Amino acid sequence: MTNSKKAKRFQFWINVVLILITLSIILPFVLVFISSLTDENTLIRNGYSFFPEKFSFYAYSYIIRQGEKILRAYGITVFVTIVGTAANLAMSALLAYPLSIKKLPYRRAITFFVFFTMLFNGGIVPSYIMWTGTFHVKDTIFAQLLPNFLLSAWNVMMIRTYFTSSIPDGLYEAAEIDGASQFTIFWKIVLPLGKPILVTMGTFAGLAYWNDWTNG
Repeated sequence: MTNSKKAKRFQFWINVVLILITLSIILPFVLVFISSLTDENTLIRNGYSFFPEKFSFYAYSYIIRQGEKILRAYGITVFVTIVGTAANLAMSALLAYPLSIKKLPYRRAITFFVFFTMLFNGGIVPSYIMWTGTFHVKDTIFAQLLPNFLLSAWNVMMIRTYFTSSIPDGLYEAAEIDGASQFTIFWKIVLPLGKPILVTMGTFAGLAYWNDWTNG
């Protein structure tokens, strides 16, 4: 068999594999869409099918009738995601910056305290009792913002590591010699140079808020 025939055969099987992978990704979305057009009783009786016995637009008419509630729900989700992500980034960066400074007193102890919170979790029920009984955030917008995602120890450690490894100590020293305060150094030097890690951690925080259902 010549090299050209081997190459064609190899390309053929590669195409077959890629087509199968593509179908495995697309077909579930197609099935969900068809299911949304399937009559409810038919769906209960026969299950999911690409070729349902009876079609119905009831699901879409219901969405149109409940449009105001759905828009309000999405509005709350968007608000919580934006505000929560901004607060998460601000608090994480403000904690990570001092931990990245090697001359900070008790730096190791504070870093261990932050890391220690990643090892244990009280669980859903104790957390619910704490947030509702102690902080009284039940049935308020703060119940969507405060628990679990407002400050992430993982984000703090990742941002701190980036600040430590990517921003030279000489920049801090030069800024201090020029009379810059710690806030000026943080605002004018650390934040601009830390944009890559802040965008990355902000994406994680935004996805966590957007996909959250436990707090609700």
